[in-house]
Amino acid sequence: MKKLKKIGHDIALNNFVVHQAIKMAGDRKTGLKLAKSTLKTATKESAFIAKITDAYSKKSHPTYGIFNTENKSNEFQTSLREFCARKTDFISFSQRSMNYYKTVIEKNAPASGGFVVFAFYNNTTNNTQHLLVLTLNNKDGYYIDEKNLTIEDIKNLDLSKIDVACLINITKWLKIERGENLDSKTYLSFVKGNKDISLYFMDFIGCQNKTTSTDSSKKLANALVRFCTNKKYDDAKTRDIKNAVYYYCIECINAKKEILLSAISALINPENPDEFQEFASSEENEVDEIISGDKTILKTLNYVKYRTPDLTVEFNNKLIGVQIFYNDKKNELTIKDVPDELRKQITQ
Repeated sequence: MKKLKKIGHDIALNNFVVHQAIKMAGDRKTGLKLAKSTLKTATKESAFIAKITDAYSKKSHPTYGIFNTENKSNEFQTSLREFCARKTDFISFSQRSMNYYKTVIEKNAPASGGFVVFAFYNNTTNNTQHLLVLTLNNKDGYYIDEKNLTIEDIKNLDLSKIDVACLINITKWLKIERGENLDSKTYLSFVKGNKDISLYFMDFIGCQNKTTSTDSSKKLANALVRFCTNKKYDDAKTRDIKNAVYYYCIECINAKKEILLSAISALINPENPDEFQEFASSEENEVDEIISGDKTILKTLNYVKYRTPDLTVEFNNKLIGVQIFYNDKKNELTIKDVPDELRKQITQ
């Protein structure tokens, strides 16, 4: 019998701390209650982080990006760099970040206070380091001991209500900083909730969405291929799915509407409309909820195209098995019912 793995089994929690920002929405005056030391990490805290990171990708559908390095005065980034370089400890990094957080939310009257969690951990499954920063509010079902700034009860947490959070893949970020050539150039993700809240939190982290329409469309196309492969769909079903997604995306682009990952997911499987969205928005695939469409890239979903200096082949994949046939054993491509114009060019 297969042994069930405990929640948080792959979370090696190195540092965990909770601070509090005291501010009423509509008021700019902000107070801070800072923890003096990090919390002792045990199974309870590891399970807490595991549940949050799981809900983070499955329920919140994060947007991926990078640090906005043009803002040289961002204290969060500066202190994070010093922590990663071991020039400061985690509690000092988090306290300095909170003081900067205070200056950010004081400029935004609608912003409200809350608890701010900083967690630095290793994912032992893929051997990567991560920093999670998120704000919580007890009234949303999270229970934090305000006196001691500790997590009291994780059984009643409503993790689907994460509204303001940022997850940074520290390992990937440092590799990119060193100039290592990685396929994906994004290393942080943030959850967009209420627009005002998102903007001030993004300002605090200093992040920007660096996904171009080309990158966005490539990520969608790649995720679609991986999804169909994982589901073991046959060629015909895979083509049908690709075609449906392609025509939806082109229709949105032509109508100047947003391409929504949630709509694509529902299109793929109406009976389980969240399945593809959860798969595509994971850290592995990094597909945003709102996708910028590039017609050239999206065309690869329903067109086969190959080009060399001497040969160009392009056709809609719906013709495969109807007018165009490929013999794998002989490695031959056959075209039937050749159009007159093409036949004339060949026979002239």
